[in-house]
Amino acid sequence: MTITTGSDTTSPAAGPLSWVLASIVAFIVILPLLVLGLAVPPQVIVPVTAVAAGLVASLVTCWVRNVFTPGSSTRLLAAVGATTVGALVVAVGMFLGMVFLPGPLILQIPPAALALGGIAAWAAWRFRIPGRHLVRDALLSLGLLAAGAVVITGALYGGCMIIACSAYSGPVE
Repeated sequence: MTITTGSDTTSPAAGPLSWVLASIVAFIVILPLLVLGLAVPPQVIVPVTAVAAGLVASLVTCWVRNVFTPGSSTRLLAAVGATTVGALVVAVGMFLGMVFLPGPLILQIPPAALALGGIAAWAAWRFRIPGRHLVRDALLSLGLLAAGAVVITGALYGGCMIIACSAYSGPVE
């Protein structure tokens, strides 16, 4: 059974399935990265974690939509870009939660993952185009994952160096 929405023919399971899978993947990405918060300041690790989870959740959602929607595909760069902007909003929400809601940071992970999954599912639905571009999408997905890994590593290393260098003023004489 298919439902026609505008020019997009989609399975009724594509939307909820993409949101659930994106939320699970976001949770799986957020949890180990936030553990780095024991060694990395929260000013660095929270936005990096949100962007990393947003990137992976967006790619998962786009591919779920591509599998369940024949004859169309998702504009990956637009969907990942929109999800990244949403991830930065989620990071601000996590910071506000850290400041105004005392408690362990682990309690903020499920709402953040659900929000990222919802943003990614919306972006994958919103940025659909007619035609299948699976090879291009696969290469673009691999490129985005590689670029994300480089940017995330650079942000962690650079952010820690800036904060550590500004906090350390040299030996006390």
